[in-house]
Amino acid sequence: MIKTFSSRAGRLSPTNIAFLEKESACLLKLGQAPETDKPVVIDIGFGDSQSFSEDVLKNPDYCFVGIEPYKKGFARAVEFYEKAEPDNLFLFNGDAREYIEASDYEISFIRIHFPDPWPKKKHTKRRLISNEFLTSIYKKINSGAKLEIITDSKPYQMHIKDLLDAQKLFEVIEAFEISYEVSTFHHKGIKKGHSIERYVLLKN
Repeated sequence: MIKTFSSRAGRLSPTNIAFLEKESACLLKLGQAPETDKPVVIDIGFGDSQSFSEDVLKNPDYCFVGIEPYKKGFARAVEFYEKAEPDNLFLFNGDAREYIEASDYEISFIRIHFPDPWPKKKHTKRRLISNEFLTSIYKKINSGAKLEIITDSKPYQMHIKDLLDAQKLFEVIEAFEISYEVSTFHHKGIKKGHSIERYVLLKN
């Protein structure tokens, strides 16, 4: 499986390490279902977890499964859980594609905000949003499920447009029930003057 996220790491603080080593109740194993009766929202790549944590608190009627491969942001999410104790948050540290592929429960929403852009043409195959990915999640999510993608990368936007024009699995719509706060990457995109594009897809 081709890696879809870059190798950035960031130095871990003693606090980060402590929460990474903690056996928190929010942690999920590969494919493990969260214990909830709420609609499940899988959030792929929540970054530093700041805005993601706010989203969890502001959307209490939904259960969030946050998936993040980077240790620093993941540690911060675990720290948030331990301090705020939200009953609608679960976390998995790893590749979202592997987690979803191994899962066997109803997924109602998937959010992918500012995925690694891989702007160079030679790196196109590393982009998370691909025909293979859309086909894979289509088989796993329940009927009427929705996918929200947000990116400020122009090459990625053109890439997504081409994918959507060629596929028949999802219908492009506007409404997405879960609100979101502006993230660090979102702020950076705005500051750079980038056009922010949002795509909401409904499973046909």
